Amino acid sequence: MMNTKSNYFMFKCTKELKTLFSVLLFLFVYSCSPKMIRIATSEDKANFGISKPTKAVFFVENENRTASENQINDHKNTADKIYTQFGGATERVMVGRTNAKTFTFSNGDITWFVDVQKLPKRTAMILFDGKNEPIIEYNTKKYERLVQKYMPEELKKVGQSQKESQIIKKETKSILDSIWAIPFIPDQKYADRIINQSNTIYYPLPFFEDSGMCNGRYQTVFYKDAKEKEISYTSKVTYRNGRVLSYEYLRDGIESTQKYYLGNTGLLDSIAYYNQNGKREMKLNFKYLPDQFIVHDINFGSREEFHLNTKGQVIEKADFDKKSKLKRKIYYTYDQLGRVLNEKSMVDDETESKSLYQYNSDTKRMYSKLVLEEKGGKIISENTTENIGGKDIFSTISDGKIQYKSVSTLNKNCEGKVTTYDGNGKVVSVYVQKKL
Repeated sequence: MMNTKSNYFMFKCTKELKTLFSVLLFLFVYSCSPKMIRIATSEDKANFGISKPTKAVFFVENENRTASENQINDHKNTADKIYTQFGGATERVMVGRTNAKTFTFSNGDITWFVDVQKLPKRTAMILFDGKNEPIIEYNTKKYERLVQKYMPEELKKVGQSQKESQIIKKETKSILDSIWAIPFIPDQKYADRIINQSNTIYYPLPFFEDSGMCNGRYQTVFYKDAKEKEISYTSKVTYRNGRVLSYEYLRDGIESTQKYYLGNTGLLDSIAYYNQNGKREMKLNFKYLPDQFIVHDINFGSREEFHLNTKGQVIEKADFDKKSKLKRKIYYTYDQLGRVLNEKSMVDDETESKSLYQYNSDTKRMYSKLVLEEKGGKIISENTTENIGGKDIFSTISDGKIQYKSVSTLNKNCEGKVTTYDGNGKVVSVYVQKKL
């Protein structure tokens, strides 16, 4: 019969043997399993390639593995939280969830290759600090700690940038709030001047005296070929007395919509852009003052200021970025008939470009020639218009040669066709519009 000491010795040996067996089994399994991280070869093709000094934090899924719904949700939620901390991808750090399967990471001396489909678990975070071998972490609770450990400076810079951005937003909001707080209610005379005279993308001047007044809903189809077989895109536009109320655009199976909201006087209150699921992605708000109107992009924070003369014509347009920094000014001059004579675009008080309009009639609104000049006076192109046999013909000329020519047969009912040819006379597009 063994004594207590012998029993203890046998128990200890058995325990040590079990531990040793477990270690050997782990080493065996690990050595036989495919390596998740290895030195890249010249034959490796990666979906993503990250090189020093860029760093990266990727959240990936190996769809060949299973995991609980809670695990997958924790992975996604933590990934989104870290993405928000960085404010998205920055100049030096790539951050985000991705369905990419293969990656290369290089510190300048060594390039590593990672294949997500060889990961032993469904979800993981791949972290590359720009110096060392990438780290693969499966425990979602450790994601944030690892990012804080290996990218403290990047998080600090992002934090400072976000604080500065918040200050800028507050300052810009203050400017916009002060503009929107100015009390002014446009009357019909004011509205008519802007609608008919202002000469902007939002209130364009009519090109022709005999142009049709579009009313109702129209379908347009843009073809790539002369036989009108290959469709590039289609759209449906709804007009009211020549004013656009909605524009639906369909290309490659993706649909988007623009809606134009008009006030009682016919002035635009706002323009909203929606994706195919009906979600609003962008909105422009309009504010009118006695001598100007402002268009504010609420998504990007930028704004346009249109300064008016007593006739309602825009004589100066100023573009501001989201920081309320002036980006560009455009100056306009007109003749006695209200036709544009020239547009001069200036950046930092220097002329960037010019558009010079010429007319061969004392009555017609449409220009006969439009000359575009870049900085220094060099001519970029000349655009001419003419009417031959009831057809309106537009030509773009560069270096003395016709680059494109468009022939329009659109009638007073806003129905017809526009065919565009290249410099060799080949049809490059056909635009067909008809009322629904």
